[in-house]
Amino acid sequence: MEFYNPSEKIRRMRKKFRVNQAALEGINMTRAFISMMESGKRNVSKASSKHLAERFNEIAKRISVNLNLDDEYFSRQPEEDARYYIENELKEENNHKKLEELIDVARGYELNDLLAKLYRLDADKYVNEKNYGNAFKSFSNALGKYKELKDEEAQPYIYNAIGVCKSRRNEHEEAIFYFKQALLYAREKKDSIYYFRANLNLAISYFHSKQYEKSINILNDNIIANKEEVEYSILTDARIIRANVLHETDRKNEAINEYLKLVEDIKGKDDIMLAYSYNNLGEYYYNIGKYQESLHYISEAQRLKNKVSKDTLANTLNTKGKVFYKQGMYDESIMIFELAISMAEQYQQFDMLLMNYRDLIKVYESNDDFVKIEEHMNRLLETLDDNKIEIGKSYALYKLIEVAVKQNDSNKAITFLNRLQTLLVN
Repeated sequence: MEFYNPSEKIRRMRKKFRVNQAALEGINMTRAFISMMESGKRNVSKASSKHLAERFNEIAKRISVNLNLDDEYFSRQPEEDARYYIENELKEENNHKKLEELIDVARGYELNDLLAKLYRLDADKYVNEKNYGNAFKSFSNALGKYKELKDEEAQPYIYNAIGVCKSRRNEHEEAIFYFKQALLYAREKKDSIYYFRANLNLAISYFHSKQYEKSINILNDNIIANKEEVEYSILTDARIIRANVLHETDRKNEAINEYLKLVEDIKGKDDIMLAYSYNNLGEYYYNIGKYQESLHYISEAQRLKNKVSKDTLANTLNTKGKVFYKQGMYDESIMIFELAISMAEQYQQFDMLLMNYRDLIKVYESNDDFVKIEEHMNRLLETLDDNKIEIGKSYALYKLIEVAVKQNDSNKAITFLNRLQTLLVN
């Protein structure tokens, strides 16, 4: 995309419509004056630009061309034209290809404020598509530009969003760093929205990385203690994570009471949160061996998630698959785990992907089905490679080594062992 200075615009437009300077004359606009503007000897004022735009629009209409030049077209410098073009294009919905084009234009004319906005829009679009790898790259580019601009207002949002991208890819240690940065800027800017959101997300990442006390301390001290100031969805999420922490730290009576209270509090108000609560109740009853109660709550969670939260359905299906396996329904459990894996792949929920693979392999191991184990571990490695995910590769390679040893295939075992060694060294 090229933009031209005012004199070049006049010259190019005259050539395009094959008119001489005399055809552009008007009141207070002589041929000599037009010649000086075209040669760059005089600046094109807004009044002169308006006259020229009107004349060229009229000339174009005579040959049925809808030119639609705005009044200031001939007075704008190239970088002003670039800004005008980008801002107008942003009034429409743009795909990634179009945003990349606009990013190139903004970069070429050093329009850093627009460049930051474009990177952010591109990243948000990737998040909506569950493409967290590309979203991370675009958010990182946006962050770089916001830092150049010394725009600290945007940074709580950007740091929190980058943390979410890392969290969704099961990279919780890195996510923790970004959530802490989001908190730092949120405090400085007194941004209560992202202060509470970043606290919640930080607690979630602590939970997934098994740092349970840190998780529950943040939830209790920074969110639940300030429940009058916290938006409903964040407070409800915080209560769910707190109940999960209680469950994982063997405070099961407290956990079940919290789950049951949550169900009563949110029934009919929030199907997404209700689905999570049902899911956690199903997991609780599974862990204490009450499988019928577990299936009841898991089925309720599955019903709701099919309507409102398909991206988290892999978690619910995982519990259902485990219940079937405990009940000796091996074929049914395999079918459920494979469906969960498919859903996790579709929505790039890599922690759920690995969890379901682990449970599926346990079923195949109970039947010594080495062919299926090898097939699925190779598929897992391929998926992790495609998405540039390292977590889970060592597990897959270890299982492939086990299968090779049990099949007395020393060459294959050595090959996988070398790959594992390379992975661990790196």
